Amino acid sequence: MFIKGKRYEKSFGAMLVQFKQHIEQNFPELLHHQTLLAVSGGVDSMVLLHLFQMLKLDFAVAHCNFQLRDEESDLDEALVQKYCLENKIIFHLKRFDTVTYTNEQNVSIQIAARELRYSWFEELCKQSDYSFVATAHHLDDQVETFLINFTRGTGIGGLVGIPERNEKVVRPLLPFSREEIQGYAVENGILWREDASNQTTKYLRNKIRHLIVPVLKEENLNFLQSFQNTLTHLKNTQFLAGEALKCFKEQCVQKSDQHIHINLEQSTLFSDHLIYLSEFLKDFGFLSVTEIEKIFKADSGKLLKNDKFTLLKNRGEFIIIKNIEERKSEYHINTVNDFSNLPVSLLLSKVSSIDADSDKNTIFVDAELLKWPLVLRKKKQGETFVPFGMQGIKKVSKFFKDEKLSIVEKDQTWLLVNNDEKIIWIVGLRADNRFRVTSKTNKIYKLSLHQ
Repeated sequence: MFIKGKRYEKSFGAMLVQFKQHIEQNFPELLHHQTLLAVSGGVDSMVLLHLFQMLKLDFAVAHCNFQLRDEESDLDEALVQKYCLENKIIFHLKRFDTVTYTNEQNVSIQIAARELRYSWFEELCKQSDYSFVATAHHLDDQVETFLINFTRGTGIGGLVGIPERNEKVVRPLLPFSREEIQGYAVENGILWREDASNQTTKYLRNKIRHLIVPVLKEENLNFLQSFQNTLTHLKNTQFLAGEALKCFKEQCVQKSDQHIHINLEQSTLFSDHLIYLSEFLKDFGFLSVTEIEKIFKADSGKLLKNDKFTLLKNRGEFIIIKNIEERKSEYHINTVNDFSNLPVSLLLSKVSSIDADSDKNTIFVDAELLKWPLVLRKKKQGETFVPFGMQGIKKVSKFFKDEKLSIVEKDQTWLLVNNDEKIIWIVGLRADNRFRVTSKTNKIYKLSLHQ
């Protein structure tokens, strides 16, 4: 149903002025770039649309019809579309089969709707070159989100609530309350539609909205202002914690080509170093402080794994390794062209002479000593090779130990092997001396590894 609302005793005429100042001070980029407004037809988004219109900002409107409320959903769509047509505003519409998506992805309706709309917004931004997406979250949404996260248990990141900006998504209504927004809508004759499901206390957010927040507002007439003050203190604390973590990263964390290394001895110079370690490792999906403490105290070789990363205790450091999709452990190379189909980027080329020094990533071999097909594989137990520049044989396992490779690094190392099972190259580490170029060599191959 269409809502115009009751007449408020309090005047909300100043909201446009406050909103203009808020944009100029905190979102000046919106004054010069085109923004996509997410408009549902509810009072919050219709007011946001009106405010953007009054400030003559450059914007377009996107409306999602999730087709969850039958005719009600279509009436929401009709309201937003009619407003845009009457005011000559660019209007984008998408109708989603939300129920089917929910069943296919095995997620809740709320998560499905969020994933569908933000995926579409991203698509629209790419197609039409919108710089930002603006949503109509407001101060009461902040309170509800704070209480939901607090109830479920959270860190400071959950308590600071909804961010004002998250990459392209901006939320310029966050300083304004639901009462101010509805008052502005009434005074300016703005039509909106009310979702009947917002009145039920079936969902936690609605239960907090209708049963808990009114009590808090009754106990403290300035509750929202007090909440804003608390939020400011929490954000300041979050900033200081971020600066401390930044210092920790600078002193204890190093990145190599493939991995992230944390110097554990250096980390102990920080008071309560496990807190720093735990906070840093959250970004990689390691959330259990207890598990992190166990691996910190464990012997070298202890692992923690999640879907995306492996955390390895290797001597005096933690190594964070991105998990590699399982592949074959052996590849047969019948011709030069087969080098393009390997799990590592190897390039074989014929050269007339050695045009550079051999190193870990580039070797030169006597082509006539190669017996095809070559094989790229992982190491076998007990096998040996002759390290480049040496005469005696050495076990590959002993070489790995001398190189101080971690368990994961050993598993990820490839060997290029001749058809007679002689190792040509421990790829990226050491060539075999038996295939070196000599004065008797007639044909030279250059092998390069590209990281």
